[in-house]
Amino acid sequence: MYTKITNKRHLDNLKEIETFLKDSNIPFEVDINDERIFYLNDGILQLRYVDTENFKMDYTKRFGIKGIPHNYFIDITKENRENDIRTIWIKDWEVEESKTIVDINGGEIKNYRRKWNVLQSYIKTATGNIETRIYARDCETREVTSKELRAFLETNCFYGYRSANKNLGLYLKKDKNGIKKGTLLMVYTFGYPFFGKGLYDVEVIRVGTKLFCQVIGGASKLLKCFLFHFPVLTFSKRDVDVNKIVFIVDADHNDGGSLKTLGFKFVSHQGAGFMNVEAATGRVSQRKPMQHKLIMERMAKGEIYSVGNAGSIIYTIDRDEYMKNVNLKHIPKLTTWEDDWFDK
Repeated sequence: MYTKITNKRHLDNLKEIETFLKDSNIPFEVDINDERIFYLNDGILQLRYVDTENFKMDYTKRFGIKGIPHNYFIDITKENRENDIRTIWIKDWEVEESKTIVDINGGEIKNYRRKWNVLQSYIKTATGNIETRIYARDCETREVTSKELRAFLETNCFYGYRSANKNLGLYLKKDKNGIKKGTLLMVYTFGYPFFGKGLYDVEVIRVGTKLFCQVIGGASKLLKCFLFHFPVLTFSKRDVDVNKIVFIVDADHNDGGSLKTLGFKFVSHQGAGFMNVEAATGRVSQRKPMQHKLIMERMAKGEIYSVGNAGSIIYTIDRDEYMKNVNLKHIPKLTTWEDDWFDK
């Protein structure tokens, strides 16, 4: 589908994307028939901008809202993936959205555009243009406090903070590449698997890396550390043996391809969720089952419309199988906050 963009808001967003690519020295081409599609890495990476009012989910029969099929995003993503092309969808609100966040020292950062910043970091990493590369061997593995985790995720993770059962992080051992010793560079968090109705024991809740920094071998180190040091987790006073772990990949922005090198196995690419958009303001909100009737009434009045996504890619790993093949001589040490307390 193609509708020529005339809205200044979207033209400004497209200009910002182009400016970012040029300033980052990332070669790109714009589709000759659709200025919302950018080809990077000789075409094996596509950025697709979404001006959401032109990508409404179709509700013609129910509300008379003409739009695109509910599986529009997931179908394009899957087709591209079959041709070894990665797709990153960039929704208009993801470029524009800002909020006030609190840093680790308690200071406020106003108008912080987390989603757009993280997307830029994704793109730089995918195109080999990331500013800073650090090896995992230059980091130590520690449990992350809730305060530091919140500040880190609100700054460096696309979806921001979410509580988890175990929060592991990589901290720089000594000053390197302009980054100070003790800086938190990467996190993996693990918790209760709400997805899957009992199919999994644990879910990878959040993964985040310091913006514009790549920790080579970092994911492997954090995963290995978790699987070795935490064979059991406690959820609501109930001990759970950690065996099958699920990793749910946001297919709008990632394909999860690197997970296979860690030992994860592809399960499925399914679902096509959506966000609701306020027609008057462009403000977005996630699906709210408890308000379904009210939302449907507002949709019928044209006050709200829905915009789909590319679904979720499911990967799993079995701890028992992983531990059979792991080299026990190279298990990362883990510093816990109990250790810190005794050291002091």
